[in-house]
Amino acid sequence: GGAVVSADDSGRGRTQEVMTDIASEPSADFVKESPAGIPAEHLLRVITLNIDHAPEAAELRTGLVCDELGYLRPQVLCLQEVRYNKDGSSTQLDSIANATGLSVVSGFPQFESRHGDLTGNAILSTLPKIESGSFLLGTPNASLKRANYAVLQSDSGHVLIVVSAHLAWGGNKERDRLIQATAIDEHVAKLMAKYEDKSPIAVLAGDLNTLPGSDTNRFLSGLGAGAHNGYTFWTDAFGAAGSPEEAITVAADNYWAQATARSVGIVFPEMLPDRRIDYVWTLGWVYGKPGSPVSVKRAFTDTTRYGYPASDHYGLTVDFWTPPTPGALVAAEVAHDAGAPTGQLAIITPDLEPVLV
Repeated sequence: GGAVVSADDSGRGRTQEVMTDIASEPSADFVKESPAGIPAEHLLRVITLNIDHAPEAAELRTGLVCDELGYLRPQVLCLQEVRYNKDGSSTQLDSIANATGLSVVSGFPQFESRHGDLTGNAILSTLPKIESGSFLLGTPNASLKRANYAVLQSDSGHVLIVVSAHLAWGGNKERDRLIQATAIDEHVAKLMAKYEDKSPIAVLAGDLNTLPGSDTNRFLSGLGAGAHNGYTFWTDAFGAAGSPEEAITVAADNYWAQATARSVGIVFPEMLPDRRIDYVWTLGWVYGKPGSPVSVKRAFTDTTRYGYPASDHYGLTVDFWTPPTPGALVAAEVAHDAGAPTGQLAIITPDLEPVLV
């Protein structure tokens, strides 16, 4: 079957019709990858997407996102440029939650977009919420003054600290982005200290509006100082587990990216460079440790499912290794020679020996 997508080619005039084929089964790209030695149930999936607050075909594009999420089945979804109503509610978030079973755990409008709509970040999840809210980014003149965060209880026993952020836009705003990234790092550090006895894992996801070699990313990766001359270290999920063929998150030939470019005065957007400006980071040197990214795939592109993108950005789907913590109640495949039936529940104790229950 197919659906006809009608979209204004320039945001003002000619209409282009695009046929999109909706597959009845997910492709291999949507299967949760499990590297050798890592059970699939020990992987936690986080997705980030700048969903594009433009009103053009917003309902249809949201529907494409919902359908793809149904196959990706993330535990956590971080969104930027969510469309909000004047009263602070969001029809778009309600649609996503109703279609996917994800719950909104953090989100509110922050500013009025150039389209006259309210927009902001959001976090949705299937995991129980411990706390959530927002914090200031230290840039009072920026459109988005806050990042959203949520502290969640993962199935494996880890506390998951998630930040959804949309950093300052503009080639001359790198100082603002560095200030914002520093504020995020400092707030996450406080949350890590608060939950230090809960095996915390921290994830930063969003549209950072900056290239891999920028001061902001040098700070996050431990290669440069932050706004207050301090240092940190985060692991870039794409750098750890991504494929060079899937590096680009804003492509010059993306239909919606071209429409966005025209709306800000770019006459010939096909001349723009392809860019990687959307990221998923996890705090610390996590290689071989809980929180290590083991798979990164793009999503919501013009090839992952429909032949038509859902936004002016491509999303990222990241699987993190989250093995059970000591004391976590998990379903274990207990060997028959241990005297227990397969699938009996076990408690993983501090010495990592399963205790049958």
